[in-house]
Order: sequence, then structure tokens, then C-alpha cells
Amino acid sequence: MSLSLIGKSISESATLKLNEIAAILRSKGEPLIHLGGGEPKSKAPLDAIIAATNILNSAEIRYTPADGIPALKQAIIRYTEEFYGRKVEPENVIASSGAKQAIMVALQTILNPQEEVIFPAPYWVSYPEMVKLCGGIPVPVYPEDGSFYPRLQDIEQRVTSYTKAIIINSPNNPTGAMYSEEFIADIVSFCERKNIYLIIIIYACCHIRETIFVLIKYS
Repeated sequence: MSLSLIGKSISESATLKLNEIAAILRSKGEPLIHLGGGEPKSKAPLDAIIAATNILNSAEIRYTPADGIPALKQAIIRYTEEFYGRKVEPENVIASSGAKQAIMVALQTILNPQEEVIFPAPYWVSYPEMVKLCGGIPVPVYPEDGSFYPRLQDIEQRVTSYTKAIIINSPNNPTGAMYSEEFIADIVSFCERKNIYLIIIIYACCHIRETIFVLIKYS
């Protein structure tokens, strides 16, 4: 019995490996400042805990629509309009169980074998493996000036006839860099000209981490 070629090509999670090494060192009493996987130190919101408990106690646990129940989608729409000034329609909203699932669904929807996905470096360590799981080729872009801020020309140089999508993550994970409005506008315009999918990922840390994906296809 053997794994598939794709299965063999996937590396273990670098973040989880760092967490494992840090746990071993701590158990040995080693002085350690761990800069691996981070989690908010705040507790889950009490309102969310009570609401979840009430639903569990009701025993009314049923299958739900794959893209989210209508009430949740409406809450997402209200939030997006209030904080981002954008009105979206329910058919353009999908509620996922996490960032990785949302990215994987997007990539599985658009990628064919050997097509390329570009993303600026430093990047979330999961990107390359998620692209490879879809049969695609990850293409990291390293800014020539060595900074945390990619330039459009850095990305343009890596685009080929096989490029299917560009992933932009701001505030960036892991650097925290905020890409300028001008840079984002230039990327949108570039993808429009080249007919490339654009996946924009936004992180915001408070009590929870929110992830908003904008998947744009120009024709």
C-alpha cells in the first residue's frame, strides 16, 4: 500500500513542528521564547459560549446548508456592510469552519493540475501545501529589496501562461505588514488585465480571528 503522488509531495506543518519542538524543550526545562504558532490569550466571548450551550442543550442538532445557515449569512452581510462599507448578496457569501477550509475550497474550485498560484513572501506556511494538494504549483515571490512589502513588478516577473491565481494577505501572516491601498489597487488592475483570479485574505485579531476572502475573476 502506498500514498498518492500528491500525498507524498506534502510536507508536515512547519508551525506544528515548531510547536512540538518547543513543547519538548519546555519539558526539559530549557529557557524558551516561542515564536511559532500564536493564539489569542483572551478567552472565547461569553455570549458565544452561552449561545452554543443553549443550542447543544436543545438537542436540535441538524445538517445545515453547505454555505451556511441564512441567519449566519445575513449576520456576515450586516458586519461587512457596517465595517467595510460593502453590500454583498447572500449568494456571494460562504460561511466556512476556518481559514484553511475556505482557501482549500477556493483553490479546489479554480485550479487544474500544474497551474500556478502566486503569493508574496513571507507567507502563511500552509499556502504551498494547499496548492500542491490541488495538483497546482506554488510560486512564492520574494521582494528584491528584502523587505516585507512586495512590489507589483516582483509579482509580474513570476507570472506565466500557467498562472491561475494570486493570493494577497494583508495584514500579512506572519509579518503583520499592511499593504498599501495603492498596491492593492494595482494588483486588482493587473489581475483584470491578465484574467487571473485574485484571492484577498484579511486578518483581524480581537476575541476571534476573522478571515474574509474576495475571489475575483475577470473575463
